[in-house]
Amino acid sequence: MSSSDLTELESKVRRWIRKKAKETSRVEFKLVVPLRPLGAKAEFIRDVIALANSEGEFPREDAYLVIGFSEGKLRDIAPECYDGAALGQILDAHVFPPLRTLYQEFDNGKNGRVGLLIIKPNPDVLYVVRKKLLDDTRKVQLLPGQSWGRKADRKVDLEGDAIHSRLRTIAERQVERATAALTQKIEKLESESGAVLDVKRIRFEVESTRAWPELERLLDKLLPYATEFDDSVKHEVLDAVMHVTGGAWNKMPVEVAQSISTVLWELIPVGIGGMNSPSWKEISAAEQKLLERIGHAVFDLTWDSCRYLRDIEVVEVAAHLYWALVRFSALNRLSRLQAQFLERAGQCREICNELRDGKPFPEAQQLLDEQIKDALDLPVRPKVKPTRRRVTER
Repeated sequence: MSSSDLTELESKVRRWIRKKAKETSRVEFKLVVPLRPLGAKAEFIRDVIALANSEGEFPREDAYLVIGFSEGKLRDIAPECYDGAALGQILDAHVFPPLRTLYQEFDNGKNGRVGLLIIKPNPDVLYVVRKKLLDDTRKVQLLPGQSWGRKADRKVDLEGDAIHSRLRTIAERQVERATAALTQKIEKLESESGAVLDVKRIRFEVESTRAWPELERLLDKLLPYATEFDDSVKHEVLDAVMHVTGGAWNKMPVEVAQSISTVLWELIPVGIGGMNSPSWKEISAAEQKLLERIGHAVFDLTWDSCRYLRDIEVVEVAAHLYWALVRFSALNRLSRLQAQFLERAGQCREICNELRDGKPFPEAQQLLDEQIKDALDLPVRPKVKPTRRRVTER
């Protein structure tokens, strides 16, 4: 145990003494712990087993037996000469399974010493008496299998139903841990089945062809999955779309750009409010992540159409997608995303100045300017607003 841990424990014990703390399910106070006669030793063993089995949190915290303080009274335990090793040997001999303990002594703040037996129980076991203990008169003090626990500030016998209940809880917890990895694999397989698996198959087809008519057909197949399913499916749809937008430079026809636009519009989580007023539901962090990825796809399409294709019809489709992203983020006060979309649109605008075949592309630049300006021209909000949650960016 580190010096800082010991310092913290000493402070804790002094605080208990100063505040005349009451016992709990994890803390018991004793003025002294006699180990003779054998009946007193048996009581010490019962106290420790009860603390080790005390009900409560999982994983279980340490329990403490404070020696030299009880009911507001202090007693200097220095003359008792308690020895941690000897206490541990007693417990090893009479408690099953083996129980980890640690003994420390501190200044009690009143010219004396106070002892602290730290009990470190394993929450996955039930501690019981290991063997029979007879006192000097041959009277039975402990029997194998006996067990105790604590509820609040009192020790209670654990018998019959109580023992079975504890063991059942432990067994259920162990089964849950043992099957956790399998459960995760099953959940992953389930998530990859159904709609997700269907979209993956479409994406594999997308990745295996460069024919624009075939890509247009596959994009149309993605449309219902963009509309009807959850975020995991939408991201799979977006993966497939981004494979197409990444090849826009290779003479993409406007019909394919329009199919891309249709799918991306369905992915935008407009909710109630659309493009004319803020959404009436909070735009979640997951939805914002989806929007950010949509922005990447739109940038790929717009950049390639402005720099390489120089096809004004494709630029018109791409620019209107930027209109949607900027308008939606502005309406819903998603300032980080709005700034990101505007910056990327500005980069596309600037690349229109690049000469290709000796000419710039001013008509695309003008189209982008018009769409961004219109997107930021937000509708005037009514003076009396309906009660709703304010949408904020995460």
